[in-house]
Amino acid sequence: MRFLRAALYAGVLLALAGCASTSPAAAPRYKLFVSANGLYRVTAADLQRAGIDPNKIDPVTLQLFDGDREVALRVLGDKSNLAFEFYGQASDSPYSPFRVYWLRWGVASGKRMRESALAPPAGAPQPSFQDALLFAHPTLYIPQSGDLHASWFWQSLTAPMTLTVPVTLPVALPAPAQLRVDLWGETEAAATPNHHLNVYFNDARVADEKWNGQGAHPIDAPVPANAARAGENTVRLVMPGDTPVQADIVLLSSIAITYTRQFVADASQDTLAFPAGAGTFRASGFSGDAIQLYDITDPLDPLHATGASVAAGAIAFRSDADSTRRWLAIGPTAYKSPARIAPMPATDLHSTAQRVDYLVITYPDFVDALKPLVQWREQQGLHVSVVTTDEIYDEFGNGNASPLAIRAFIDYAYRQWARPAPRFVLLVGKASYDYLDYLNGPNKNLVPTYLLATPHLGLAASDNWFVAPDASTGRPVMAIGRIPAKTADQVARAVSKTIAFESATTGDWRQRALFVADDKDPAFDSMSNELAQKLPKMQTEKVYLSAHQGDTQATRAEIVQDWNAGASLVTYIGHGSIDTWAAGPLFSIDNVGDIKNGDRLPILFTPTCLDGFFYHPQVDSLAEALLFKNDGGIVAGLVPTGLSLTQPQDDMMRALYAELFGTPGTTLGEAIMRAKQKMPGDSPDVREVIDTFGLLGDPALRVQLGN
Repeated sequence: MRFLRAALYAGVLLALAGCASTSPAAAPRYKLFVSANGLYRVTAADLQRAGIDPNKIDPVTLQLFDGDREVALRVLGDKSNLAFEFYGQASDSPYSPFRVYWLRWGVASGKRMRESALAPPAGAPQPSFQDALLFAHPTLYIPQSGDLHASWFWQSLTAPMTLTVPVTLPVALPAPAQLRVDLWGETEAAATPNHHLNVYFNDARVADEKWNGQGAHPIDAPVPANAARAGENTVRLVMPGDTPVQADIVLLSSIAITYTRQFVADASQDTLAFPAGAGTFRASGFSGDAIQLYDITDPLDPLHATGASVAAGAIAFRSDADSTRRWLAIGPTAYKSPARIAPMPATDLHSTAQRVDYLVITYPDFVDALKPLVQWREQQGLHVSVVTTDEIYDEFGNGNASPLAIRAFIDYAYRQWARPAPRFVLLVGKASYDYLDYLNGPNKNLVPTYLLATPHLGLAASDNWFVAPDASTGRPVMAIGRIPAKTADQVARAVSKTIAFESATTGDWRQRALFVADDKDPAFDSMSNELAQKLPKMQTEKVYLSAHQGDTQATRAEIVQDWNAGASLVTYIGHGSIDTWAAGPLFSIDNVGDIKNGDRLPILFTPTCLDGFFYHPQVDSLAEALLFKNDGGIVAGLVPTGLSLTQPQDDMMRALYAELFGTPGTTLGEAIMRAKQKMPGDSPDVREVIDTFGLLGDPALRVQLGN
């Protein structure tokens, strides 16, 4: 395996999205972005700010959908006094912090929120209820679990260590509570126990836990009566460091508490949600007497409850329900507004009359920067279609951002559009494993990739997944590449390089190939020599760390010299990480400034690990730095997004070289596609290489190596 694990830690389903509603194309549609649970109110002024004229809306025909499911609305007034309310739910998607509802009118009568009459309160109200709070602060991404939902953690604990977490329990009553601490065992050893952790709630020790191995480990502990108090409390995690292992490391995921509390509204939110069956209930602490009550047991079809008694900032009612219901009482300041209202323009992506060879999927801001490349490909006879991520989300994801929607669209185009189906798919935009933007890093998810489980990294990015309809093999049926740009300037730079590479048909540099090898395994030199022998018509330059007796500085100087002299192909074989080749490092992102090869741009192949990690939210990979370099670098690269073993990497390179130099006039993306299709065997290690080696650059790049 070729990787530097320390660098990764320092920096670091196949389910198709539902199709859009079949509403008539003429009906206007708008997206409402919701980030939290609550009662939402949209006014005429809100609609006007979104470019909607409320005077042209027939309130009877207002309809709101969550996917294909219609949501009940409470509509108030019309025209300039129009307003509507609905119960909105927070996103439950791992790919977006927003749940997107979509709104239309003028098609049919809309679903309305029903009224539910309650009996007046009688008898003493219930004194308390059981509430559950979850405390989590995802800041640490560790993908070893292979599960996107379980790869984010609060903090790493290394024994001996004590972590104290403050937790607030609003209006708690002195009663027994239940505590749950979700952990992940990071280390394991033959000695036992591997882990030892004591849990304290305030001053009471509630758990003394010892266990073995890696993986999820929840601790459920009862909290004795009178230990929980209203307001501030603490959960203390103590790792004494008394286990017979070299290292005891545990990751904290979250803390959950179920406790007894009073029927008093959260003052900061002016709202109270609670479960209740039959009985009389009184909730107080609201900011005024304009309190509304809703039965939100069914979030898509909530009931507006009437008949409650309201006075002195409190609401009282009696429920005769024969089962537990979920109630929401809200004060005058509790109504929420959507984070954004945006149009959903009509598209024709479902039209089977589409005839496309070259499909570009781009972040909307990059469309103009792509125009020279589109024109270039059209001049070459390709039928080109440029589709934005917003268009795909609207038509294949009901407005929700997700790689599932992108895959659903690509799969639909491949199966349903007029033949021949798209040959090439170019993704244009940066991706990030931080889909929900926990870290608020500079690298946002402009065009998301897909993270799938792999044997050696856990979760790794796979653009190959988008074009591999057979989940059992992962072998692609279309050529795919990505320009992982953050700005339109970067897009323009990559486009200019692509056109320049195909336009420069002469020059001695096009007959040269540079091979670089690490010295940590003799197989690196052997594989490099074998690949070089497959290029009899090219001048090969070999820069091996072994030839310099491990002197990284001297080897690096020779790499820079030969690179700057010009080559049409650069291949590095050895250990690697996100921003480095080999230990030392032999070559890193800090050395990219020394590369000044101008328009003599090579294609880069790096059978290594992590070199193409284009989906980090905070740092850029070495391959990206070379791709977007102003005065040289590379035109494209086949680079890894994860970890993998030497033998399947070597198999990939042999198959790729056979395609590149055995098929005159091939494109880079199709050569990679065919090489993956011909990879020997179906082992998990082979599959890992197929999934995680991706092309940064244009898959339609015309390759004239050694000609």
